[in-house]
Amino acid sequence: MNNRRLIAVAPNGARRTKTDHAALPTRPEEIAHVAREALQAGAGLIHLHVRDDANQHSLDPARYRDALSAIKDTIGDALIAQVTTEACGIYSRDEQMRVVQTLRPEACSIALRELCPTDQPEDTATFRHFLEDCYNEGILLQYILYDNVDLARFRRLQSEGIIPDGRPFVLLVIGRYTSNPDHWQPEFLTLMNALHAAPDMMPDWAVCGFGVAQLSILTAAASLGGHVRIGFENGLHLPDGTLARTNGELVGACTTAFKGLGLSPMTAAEARDMGGRI
Repeated sequence: MNNRRLIAVAPNGARRTKTDHAALPTRPEEIAHVAREALQAGAGLIHLHVRDDANQHSLDPARYRDALSAIKDTIGDALIAQVTTEACGIYSRDEQMRVVQTLRPEACSIALRELCPTDQPEDTATFRHFLEDCYNEGILLQYILYDNVDLARFRRLQSEGIIPDGRPFVLLVIGRYTSNPDHWQPEFLTLMNALHAAPDMMPDWAVCGFGVAQLSILTAAASLGGHVRIGFENGLHLPDGTLARTNGELVGACTTAFKGLGLSPMTAAEARDMGGRI
């Protein structure tokens, strides 16, 4: 098994604010600072959220451009910059797709249940055309799946040709903000069993976990061949329960845990060389 793992940093998310953590980045220059810090700690990708003037979740292409420019000015292309299309109860599917079509970013994440909410022909056709456009543009897609039902549906859409051929990259979400942080193992095992039940349709995959248990979840995933996403979007604490000072400290803790498993962080350049799958 390859001993390289991609560590993505998710430094803010759509919902948390500085009242949750004073070091949570919201402005472009703050996000760029976190990007540099996370890169130094072992990250290869930054999962990017931006905010409006009221500090609310935004999919405004202009605000994304400001953040992307700040990152590029700070570290060049040393991290893959992945924009989110998360609706957060604010944006329509058309608006989610439009931000990608307008920005043409290097990478973006898309939630299957948001971008293809039903199996009605009009929904699947719209989704297929959007994916084809992204692949033709060379945009690196990550499909967000929340449970084994999402995973089964994802594979069915693959087999039906809605999701293009190849080896896609998926993010499996373990837990929620409201979840009991000590009860992640059954959910994790259910998803891992479902993931490995169809080896002929095995995607490249990553996991994000919520709460104090996020590093335990990620270490378990990495030991099974998965990549990971860590940061203040998903959890604010180190494994011992203390509040992490920065996103970089969380990334560093992840890198250290991986070393104990004989694993090393994957660079952005290495991730880009994976056949365009990430």
